[in-house]
Amino acid sequence: MYFEQFPKTFYSLDDNKSVQLVTNIFLRVILSDEIKNNLTLYELYDIKEGETPEIIADQFYGDPKLHWVICHLNEIIDPRFDWPLSTKNLKSYCETKYDNIFGIHHYINSEGYIVNSTVPGATSVSNFQYEEQLNEKKRRIRLLKPEFIRNVVNDFKNIVSSV
Repeated sequence: MYFEQFPKTFYSLDDNKSVQLVTNIFLRVILSDEIKNNLTLYELYDIKEGETPEIIADQFYGDPKLHWVICHLNEIIDPRFDWPLSTKNLKSYCETKYDNIFGIHHYINSEGYIVNSTVPGATSVSNFQYEEQLNEKKRRIRLLKPEFIRNVVNDFKNIVSSV
């Protein structure tokens, strides 16, 4: 549904020997700050293990094709990295990023601040724990309340069609 609305443009991949009609994927549509910052328009939601934008869109809006609204509202550009990873994928990611996923990434004090290892009471945080904390922060998202979804979709269509 998202790219179906985008205008078409002629494009050549072979120095104008042939031209093809393609979707202009470079068009950028941004939800207004008025929508993003209006607390009455959305509710907070914690993504569960295995949920995708499509699953959540289907649950909340009755249409998995409206996943793009969730991504826009939460400024998710690349769901592969901006969306929380499953536990299995997080472990695989850490194994490719670090030589030792259980090696020490940094130390924290009792208030959670990063400190030097010599600070009394400093606790170590492993590479995996660090990445897991970053991943967990991605679980809390904003969902546009269903009663406003049609207005946002219609505004999107109007903006794209006016280009």
